[in-house]
Amino acid sequence: MKTCFGCDTAAGRKAGIDMENTEKEPRGFYVEKGSFFAHAAVTLLVLSMAARLLGTMNLWGDMPKLITQVLLPVGSSLLFIVFILLLGRIALWTTILPVLGGAAFFILSVFGENTAWPYLIAGIVLAFLASFLYTATLFGMLRRKWLLVLVFTLTFAYLVYRAVPLFANTENPISFIDGMTLLSSLAMVFAMLLATLSFRRKKAVKAEPELPKIKDPVVIPPENAESAEAPVIAQEGAPETEEEPFFAAEAEPEQLKDPAAAVETPNITEEASASEESGQK
Repeated sequence: MKTCFGCDTAAGRKAGIDMENTEKEPRGFYVEKGSFFAHAAVTLLVLSMAARLLGTMNLWGDMPKLITQVLLPVGSSLLFIVFILLLGRIALWTTILPVLGGAAFFILSVFGENTAWPYLIAGIVLAFLASFLYTATLFGMLRRKWLLVLVFTLTFAYLVYRAVPLFANTENPISFIDGMTLLSSLAMVFAMLLATLSFRRKKAVKAEPELPKIKDPVVIPPENAESAEAPVIAQEGAPETEEEPFFAAEAEPEQLKDPAAAVETPNITEEASASEESGQK
C-alpha cells in the first residue's frame, strides 16, 4: 500500500517560496519615549495653558465663556500631555479626543472674534481638516504624516498672519489679556505641529506563513506484480503447513508394510522371459 500526501494540489508543487519575507503592512504611528519634538510640544502646551489662564482672568464670572475659552482649551491641552507621555508609544490614537476638543475651541474662538468672512471660513476649514487628517493618520488610513504636518503649518501661518498686525499696531496696542490669549493659541498650534513631527510609523511585523492546504491522502492500490510478491499472511485458526523444499528429492518407492506379501507375489517379468526361452528350444 502506498500513501500520497498532497497529490494533485498546486500548493504542494510550489517550491522556493520565501515565507519569512512576508510582512504585514504597518498601520498607525507611535511616539518614542525620549523624542525631542514630543517634549518640546509638551513644554509649549504648558506655556499655552499658563498664558490662557492669565488672559482669561476677566472671564471667571461668565460661565459660558469660561467653559468655551478656558476649560475647553486647558482641559484638551492637559489631556494631550497625559496621553502623549503615558500612551504615546502603545496607544497614540488616544490623543484624538483632546485634538478634537482643541479644534472645537478653535472654531468657537474664530466665531467670537467678529472677523471677516474670508478669515472665518479659512479658520473653520483648517480646523475641520486638521481634526479629520489627525484622526485618519493615527487610525492608519493615511500611511504618511506629511499632509497633517502641512495642515498644522498652514494653521500656524494663519494665526501668525492674524497676530502680526495686532502686535505691530503702536497707535492702538493690544491689551495684555488679548495678547495672552493670542499667544496661547499660537503656542497650542505650534505644539501640535511639533507633536506631529515626533510621530513615527510602526514597523512592519512579520506575518505568520500561511501553510498550503493539503488534501486528504490518496490511497494507491497495489499492482498485480506487487500483490504476487507480497507475503501471504496466515489466517487465524488455519492449520500450519510445512514448506516444501524448492528442489524436492526423488520419491523413493514405498515398501510394503507386510514383508511376507512381497515374497509371495510372483515376478511377472521373470515368468514371461522363461516361457519365451522354452518355446525357442
